[in-house]
Amino acid sequence: MGDAGPGSAAGPAEDGLLSRMALNDNKAGMEGLDREKINKIILEASKGSRFYENELKKERQVNQRVEKMLQQKGRVAEEHLRTAQVQVDKMISELERSRELSRVIVHVDMDAFYAAVEMRDRPELKDQPMAVGSMSMLSTSNYHARRFGVRAAMPGFIAKKLCPNLVIVPLNFDKYKAVSSQVREVFSDYDQNFLPMSLDEAYLDITAHLEMRRNWPECQRSYRLPEAGEKEESLSPVLFDESPGTTSSFQDPPGRVEVFGTTAEEAVREMRFRIEHKTSLTASAGIAPNMMLAKVCSDKNKPNGQYRIPPERREVMDFILDLPVRKVPGIGKVTEKMLAALGINCCSQLGQKMALLSLLFSETSWHHFLQISLGLGSTHIVRNSERKSMSTERTFGEMSVAEEQLTLCKELCEDLAQELLKEGLKGKTVTLKVKNVKFEVKTRALTLPYSVSSANEIYTSARDLLRAELDHVSPEPLRLRLMGVRVSGFASVDEKRPQQRSIMGFLQLQQAELAGGGAKDFTSLHTDSVLTHSPPCTSAPVSLMPHPLTCPVCFKDMETSDLTAFNMHIDECLKCSAAQKGDEGSLSGSRVLETVTAGELQPAGEKDKPGDVSVTSGVCGHTPLVCPVCGQMQETADLTTFNHHVDECLNHNVLLELRETGIQTVHEGTVSTHTLTWFPNTQDTRSSPPPPSKKAKAAAPKNTIDRFFR
Repeated sequence: MGDAGPGSAAGPAEDGLLSRMALNDNKAGMEGLDREKINKIILEASKGSRFYENELKKERQVNQRVEKMLQQKGRVAEEHLRTAQVQVDKMISELERSRELSRVIVHVDMDAFYAAVEMRDRPELKDQPMAVGSMSMLSTSNYHARRFGVRAAMPGFIAKKLCPNLVIVPLNFDKYKAVSSQVREVFSDYDQNFLPMSLDEAYLDITAHLEMRRNWPECQRSYRLPEAGEKEESLSPVLFDESPGTTSSFQDPPGRVEVFGTTAEEAVREMRFRIEHKTSLTASAGIAPNMMLAKVCSDKNKPNGQYRIPPERREVMDFILDLPVRKVPGIGKVTEKMLAALGINCCSQLGQKMALLSLLFSETSWHHFLQISLGLGSTHIVRNSERKSMSTERTFGEMSVAEEQLTLCKELCEDLAQELLKEGLKGKTVTLKVKNVKFEVKTRALTLPYSVSSANEIYTSARDLLRAELDHVSPEPLRLRLMGVRVSGFASVDEKRPQQRSIMGFLQLQQAELAGGGAKDFTSLHTDSVLTHSPPCTSAPVSLMPHPLTCPVCFKDMETSDLTAFNMHIDECLKCSAAQKGDEGSLSGSRVLETVTAGELQPAGEKDKPGDVSVTSGVCGHTPLVCPVCGQMQETADLTTFNHHVDECLNHNVLLELRETGIQTVHEGTVSTHTLTWFPNTQDTRSSPPPPSKKAKAAAPKNTIDRFFR
């Protein structure tokens, strides 16, 4: 009886565990397998292992969630369902109105990428089952191994039980990154803003490419097939027994020139052709009106194939009708089990029970389910959206030596620093992630007062976090199987932009706010153009800046970098300009103002750049002037009078306030606070402010009055 207790208790849990650990044959190359036999081997090989115990714990947690959901379902009344259905119908109408079928989105996925690279470099592996990874975890497997049930994210020791002759090759990321760079070179010819998801897959929007392609002559769409002697070496090894063979040109006589068409299918076939001839590896692709469908389509004709959903609503809905929910990106084994408990196994059933789902799942989840049931997804690929974090991690066999763990931590920091350098990012928060041999995941984070990006800076923080974890388990060793490092808290776009501003920049911003509409948009665009050519912001005094200044009125280069002399010169130019055009009234003043706005206080050598002074032709009539210091509208169009008013505000009010409290300046729509520090050589000779107190000086950063003009 004593032995029966645990066994009987484990019985129901074991049934649930089998469903969690069961073979997921939704992967390409795993159709028609004996699932019952494979699942039995997986279960027997896992019993008693830490992997088994961890999966058992997770299964219990999922079962609790399912039970809670079913209890909640039992309390749902018909009245609740009718109310929910009204909300669902309204949401469907809104989503249908937003359906876009005009984009051509492509998802390209390299076939068994890591395994294919290893087989290319070691031809003896191409005819035997092999996988890449370790006995702890596999990253991928070739299609021979998949016939035995071996797949990615499976422990190597279980894979060996399924396929005793399996050859496991260790990972070589340097090699995979090099090949990935070659593939991305091809991608960029079809969409320069393609979105890489990993080393072996990416999304592309080829809509613009197809527009241009229609006018291409045949010579731009032609590629030479390899000669008989080079075909053996340059084309990919025979990785697969059952390939759809959509690239029929590969079977044509060697030495010919292959001409590709102008359709989406032909463009993608050409892309895959070029990838194969460049890397000796094959790729599969999906073509659809949105990213979700393209992802699913890329798996439809794997390996070495492609599939397209025509841009018609009926075609999309027919494709979705019998699609298993597990095939949809974003639905994993946990969500699959919860949906299965409600009798939902395919996407069409999602739509049929959407009212119930809206009551049982979060708003985000059921909105996602609704979009899936309608075949909707993102139609805009945004590669340069603001990133929240960047990380790298590595899985390995048990590691319990502190020196080895610190060495690995340093390697991860070096890899991460390289990626940050490529993206030009710096972050303030460093996070260390570790998974111990019990599959428990822990994270420790450290937020710094400054941004870091170099390997040494990141490692200094990550090392301290790792040592804290080592001390936490001391005197026992820290036994790990995964380690990762993440950097987050990146500087915002506004913080990374040049901060140099001028008094005319304030005028420009105020006028844009008054003008509104198209004028505001135009001013914003022009400001970006000027900032692009501006030198980066510096906190040094103007007298130390190496670039000469150009007068924004007469456009003469000044043989001085002193702001006082420069300001006096502008006063003289404004007086002369007003005297020469006195009869032209407010119109003249407005045009002079816009000329200054167009030129900004830019360094010499940049005033002749296209677009910098073309603003004058687009502005006419009297534009109200608003003081950038006090914010009051001035009843004058004479810039000399207006300039004197600004001088008065600066000298008698603002400078005294800056000395004590700092000033808030508006830059590209973002308010940032700067504290002003005075330097003797930057004071205005017309009104010298009293020196700051020692307390204020000690607390202020090294800024100057020049900072106000940026």
